Amino acid sequence: MDCPIVFPFAPNAVLIGFLTSFVGGLVSMPIMALTKLPIVLPGVVPHFFCGATAGVFGNSRGGWKGAVLGAFVQGIAISFLPIALMPVLGSLGFADTTFSDFDFITMGIYYGLLGRLGQVGVIIGLVVMYAVIVAGSVVLSRRAKKAVAEGAPTGSGSTGATSVGAH
Repeated sequence: MDCPIVFPFAPNAVLIGFLTSFVGGLVSMPIMALTKLPIVLPGVVPHFFCGATAGVFGNSRGGWKGAVLGAFVQGIAISFLPIALMPVLGSLGFADTTFSDFDFITMGIYYGLLGRLGQVGVIIGLVVMYAVIVAGSVVLSRRAKKAVAEGAPTGSGSTGATSVGAH
């Protein structure tokens, strides 16, 4: 599923998510400079797509506060995590290259660390990742069946928070 699929569900949360994610990236820059880390410039495209999506999901669970906090934390994450990915990409011949999508970064770091263990380590890592996905699917499926049996709605849930999106 691509990020813009969720955008129509809360257009105001999209804007809040983008802006607060970008602010998170801007706040991260002086911290990187003070700690002598490589400075990752905030990219408008990743902060829009990832930050806006974080805003929509944060809004669905915590209203406008969730949209702001979720997107801000995500903006900080996509600013600092590429620094941890740089050695992995450097070993592949892409020195000083970063990517800002959270999923790419986390999987890159995960498989980069597994790569140090060799081919067997990567295979074990793939099996572990597959087991986590299957276990998560089973747990969520059981939770949905239990909710249906109890007569509860199976939507995204209601927190009682005020939503910033229009339906």
